[in-house]
Amino acid sequence: MDAMFEHAVNVRWRDVDALGHVNHAVFLTYLEEGRDAFFAQTFGGEPDYVVARIEVDLRAEVRYPERRVTMRLEVERLGTTSLTTREQILTPAQEVAAEARVVTVRWDRRARKPVPFSEAERARLTAAMGG
Repeated sequence: MDAMFEHAVNVRWRDVDALGHVNHAVFLTYLEEGRDAFFAQTFGGEPDYVVARIEVDLRAEVRYPERRVTMRLEVERLGTTSLTTREQILTPAQEVAAEARVVTVRWDRRARKPVPFSEAERARLTAAMGG
């Protein structure tokens, strides 16, 4: 994956389960933390969005006391109201621990429904895609 965005995520003691590795459910939190950082960087703040779909494949353990992992993200597809990203979690040794494909939908908090990305948002996302 040719990541266009990377974000460091701290591994917390509470993330580790009885088997001594980061629990599978915590990977979703790591992905979300990186995705939020991507939106903050791309839009200069956080646009409103909801996750509509997420697929995650777990590939390797992250074991404590590894203190930090890297979340990578690239924009795969830009629709009218949705955005598909490919995301990874990498161990400190750069081993892929998790791979995900996430569909997020631009969301209007007041109307409680999807809304199209603005032209300015589309321009920023297109630039992030390398286009």
